[in-house]
Amino acid sequence: MSIAYNTRRVLRRRSAPPKSQKGMVLLVAIVVLVLMFMAGLGVMRSADTGNVIAGNYSLQNAAVQASDRALTDALNTLAGLAVGNTANANVNNRYFSTKQSPVDARGIPTAIDWTAVTCVDPSGAAVADCAADAGNFRIQYVIERMCATNPDLTNINDIRAKCEYEASVGALSAATIGVRYRILVRVRGPRGTEGWYESMVSGPAGT
Repeated sequence: MSIAYNTRRVLRRRSAPPKSQKGMVLLVAIVVLVLMFMAGLGVMRSADTGNVIAGNYSLQNAAVQASDRALTDALNTLAGLAVGNTANANVNNRYFSTKQSPVDARGIPTAIDWTAVTCVDPSGAAVADCAADAGNFRIQYVIERMCATNPDLTNINDIRAKCEYEASVGALSAATIGVRYRILVRVRGPRGTEGWYESMVSGPAGT
């Protein structure tokens, strides 16, 4: 009798652990599911962030291309400003005959009122409200002549003393010396895109 009794006790002891482990398996399964859910959310967020970055990058590239429009227009404007002594006269919100200061953190003169600067789209059509995002690119530019003060446009030595210029052995007169102009460009586009660009070009001091 004692042998049979002891055998039953042993069997009961062996069958007890599997019953006590059922709760632990459920807990582990829940933890694994939570971790998988969090990992899935992370992947979705990463994909969304990648799409946003790619979209912003493409818009910035398009803004750079749109800035070429401003450069072309600015060169045409310079061709008209360099006639006679008109290059010594400022044009409001379009052209400064001398270097401006102070400047902001981007190096843009604070004297520029961008709300009053002419605004066009990439095709050259005028844009009435440059701040309004209508799904297009809006382009503005201002020209700054790199001269400390206005020079005598008939005196090549005075131009060299007061302006940044292109050194050239062929520059023998005021009409042939190349003076430096800085073109400041602002481009705004869809989804709050904004780009600031500048280009240094050489143009005649006067004709």
